[in-house]
Amino acid sequence: MFAISESPRGEPGTVAARRYAFTLIELLVVIGIISVLIALLLPAVQQARESARRTQCNNNLKQIGLAFHNYLDAHRKFPLVSIDLGFARSSAFAAVLPFIDQANNYNIYNFSVGNTATDNSNVVSQHIPTYICPSAVFRRAVPTPNCDANRAPGTYAVCTGNDDPWGTIASGKPLTGAIVNVGSGSTDSASITDGMSDTILAGEQAWNFPDYLFSSGPCSGQTRWGFGYWASPYPLATGFTTKGLFNPKKTDGDLSRLSNFRSDHIGGMVNLLFCDGHSRFVNDSIDHGILDALATRAGGETIGEF
Repeated sequence: MFAISESPRGEPGTVAARRYAFTLIELLVVIGIISVLIALLLPAVQQARESARRTQCNNNLKQIGLAFHNYLDAHRKFPLVSIDLGFARSSAFAAVLPFIDQANNYNIYNFSVGNTATDNSNVVSQHIPTYICPSAVFRRAVPTPNCDANRAPGTYAVCTGNDDPWGTIASGKPLTGAIVNVGSGSTDSASITDGMSDTILAGEQAWNFPDYLFSSGPCSGQTRWGFGYWASPYPLATGFTTKGLFNPKKTDGDLSRLSNFRSDHIGGMVNLLFCDGHSRFVNDSIDHGILDALATRAGGETIGEF
């Protein structure tokens, strides 16, 4: 026969057992081990995520490149960075909407009025995924009500050459890039004599200038961060050049830097799209002479490795 013992509380039918618990030191050791593991794994996770974002950014640019070539096939010329010299209409990115599965928005868009017109607010206020790099950081709401004509952001711009964008417009000097405005005529494959694979078609821009402020309106004095609205034809918005800094992080009072290619990618890299449809990340330490040569369509330069 077995005897049934009583528990410490005197309850029959239970077996007495000793209870164990973590001491404070043991708990701290476990927390420390977990912290070390997180510290080791987090960079790898972040690197994997950034790699995925870079891949998607490449895909976006390749889709944009394909859209520009489909436009070229349909119209026998590339789209213009601006429809007229007064910048009253819209951008090359609006012109290729049908070729990125945005035909409905293209059909609604009224190209006879400005991109800031009320008639177009429903279209230009839309965030179009193809026009936004997944690594982009928007440090304020875009659009901000009453401050930027209800326009949605874009993080890509076409390349208009290597000259000062405002100077060429004021002087009437033709733009030298693959994409031009109406004052520079038009471009097609035959006009890109430097070679399609050696001529930049477009590249990245970012909303990352902490010293760029609103100068008027309800938001006057607040940080604006950037001016990249995909429907806007202004040089500061969607028509960039290689003149000046490559991948700057602030204006330092020079607003022409708004027209410089730049990105939010980690590692000092900017993604560029070339006229043959390939895209690649270019280090911001690239020789500027090479960068300027890549920006022209018919400069006759000899381009080395970069």
